[in-house]
Amino acid sequence: MTLQSPTPAEASAIAVRLVDTPAGLDALRPVWEELQARDPEATIFLTWEWMAQAFRAHPYRWTVLVAEDPRHPGRVLCLLPLKYRTHWSRSRAEFQTELEAGGRLLWSEYTGFLCHPEHEAAALRAVTDHLAGMPWMKFSMRYVAQDRRCRLFTDAFAAKGFDVSYKEYLINRKTTDNLVCPQVDLPEDFPAYLANQVSANRRQKYARLKRDHLDSGAMHITRADGAGFAEALDVMIGLWKLRWQPQKGEKTADRVAGNYRDVLTAAHEIGAVFLPILWKGDRPLGALGHVIDRRNGVAHFIAGGRDPAAEEKGIGQLLHFHSIDWAIDQGLICYDFCHGNERYKYSYGAVDTPVLYFEIKRTDYDPALAFDFICAGAALRRMEEFLQKGKTEAAMKACAQLARVLS
Repeated sequence: MTLQSPTPAEASAIAVRLVDTPAGLDALRPVWEELQARDPEATIFLTWEWMAQAFRAHPYRWTVLVAEDPRHPGRVLCLLPLKYRTHWSRSRAEFQTELEAGGRLLWSEYTGFLCHPEHEAAALRAVTDHLAGMPWMKFSMRYVAQDRRCRLFTDAFAAKGFDVSYKEYLINRKTTDNLVCPQVDLPEDFPAYLANQVSANRRQKYARLKRDHLDSGAMHITRADGAGFAEALDVMIGLWKLRWQPQKGEKTADRVAGNYRDVLTAAHEIGAVFLPILWKGDRPLGALGHVIDRRNGVAHFIAGGRDPAAEEKGIGQLLHFHSIDWAIDQGLICYDFCHGNERYKYSYGAVDTPVLYFEIKRTDYDPALAFDFICAGAALRRMEEFLQKGKTEAAMKACAQLARVLS
């Protein structure tokens, strides 16, 4: 694919500024919402409502680069939400600032850029020009489903002499590609979906499960909404931990479960959650949590849990087919299994959609561009850890660095 590069004059005509305060974020809302409505590549994970929740929960760990057209006051051409990470470099014995996609503060399934579709190339070039002069050592973005914009962005950095690389991201002992997102295109009715996108064997198994368990009244499915959401979320998280804590360990399971809780709670706050639970009497057998992007017509499956002690078969099938049926009834056009090409996802008719993960590094070291002042609080907390662990030499060098930065 050949990308058309903007001229330097086109990019230099665009003004770029930073917004990194709650008041600035609130003031940005009208133009942010105008841009997200205009951008055909916007997702729910790039909306102001979503990002505001991520940023308010993590002060001094974010910024938004805002590219504006000075010829049209108030018209924003690009927004890039960013997350700050404070890294201790052992080789240089100093703190360094790293930048990531801002949505990862809330474990967003997809990240990327908001752009005015008629000005994206020039706006992205202007953003890279501004970013190149900001203090950081490494910039990375994971889970970007915007190939063209990624290439424009990284090509501009490569032309400036930065080291640019696109990464793999394999998990589960390298058996799962987490940069593949299996997705199901949804037709207008559920019978058509079953007839045309699911194998005859899978269709027959589901019909038998539904007849024996749901139609018979032996089991039932509830959907969380309103005041009952907190209790339903507790059920889902509890089932997930029952399934995965023995394998992952208590500490890791608690951390991952907390991430899922944050994502689904954020979706609930903006009316974008779907959480079905399968019950046998008053015993929950399984549950699924989704984020619903109604503008784009997508149901994003985030996490699921099931009781590992349950002898009943087909718990996951009943819940996923129920969710797909619900999504079609809601007029959605895609059921997204999100990251990971696990085999079971393809039995529902899913087709792969790739996402990108890139990393940009400075090739020339400049101490003035290694550390951003906004990360001072995080650096002080790391210094406290050094002292608690008896790493006095590292603490002294860190203290000297911060003294230089703050003086």
